[in-house]
Amino acid sequence: MLRILLSLGIALLLTANGARADWQFFLPPLVLLVTLYWVLHGPLTCGLGFAFGVGLLVDLLGDAPLGQHALAFCVTAHLAQLLEYRVRHFVLVHQALMAGALTLAYQLVVVAIGLVLDDGSLRLAQFNAVWSAMLAWPVLALALRGWHDRAW
Repeated sequence: MLRILLSLGIALLLTANGARADWQFFLPPLVLLVTLYWVLHGPLTCGLGFAFGVGLLVDLLGDAPLGQHALAFCVTAHLAQLLEYRVRHFVLVHQALMAGALTLAYQLVVVAIGLVLDDGSLRLAQFNAVWSAMLAWPVLALALRGWHDRAW
């Protein structure tokens, strides 16, 4: 459990530092990807409650309405759990495509809630995180797999 919390802490720290406003849509959602990794590879300890808690933490750290990211994390984690057995046995390229699809589902929920609650605007740049998530997944999965498999 310490590895899980430490990896989420690192992802939250990297996300909190952020980037310039015009580059923020190109950053991969690291907290989501780390959460998805642990939901897929540690289903007994990390389930929907874990994803909901991480989503609430992201809501509290950001300026989003309370529950927006929690709901999006739960929807994405549920979709990941439905595909858990298949995704874990995919090659890394197919896992990256699946991470992109799950990130798209996450972004759709976040954008839909933002449109309803905040009267926000829909910009295509909001979906650039899907491409960066597909590129970041192999590196993240290999790093977490090496860390997960290594005995301390």
